[in-house]
Amino acid sequence: LPFTIRVDTGSSPVPTGSAPRAGLAPQPCTSLSLAQGLTPLVSWLKSPVAVGPDFCYLPSVCGNCKALFVRFFYNVSSQQCEEFIYGGCGGNRNNFETKGECFQACSHVGN
Repeated sequence: LPFTIRVDTGSSPVPTGSAPRAGLAPQPCTSLSLAQGLTPLVSWLKSPVAVGPDFCYLPSVCGNCKALFVRFFYNVSSQQCEEFIYGGCGGNRNNFETKGECFQACSHVGN
């Protein structure tokens, strides 16, 4: 039976095909089988994503790896995009490759 999941609310699957058979109650989705190739999409959907500018309030996080990438994060206290060293994995969304990207995403925070 085809179904849809409302990503915005995280509600239980809603059948989209034929009506449920008599005597069957809707069940919450506790697991999901993935066809090959869908894993990246589902991983993205399951990732915690801040809505609006919320990620701009997160601190800079160097991450779990040991690379030395120069990145920029929005510092709410100074209301500036500031440089930090990113290790290459982990971290959070307050992590931009350029100062311009940081400014474009977060410059309206705190104003």
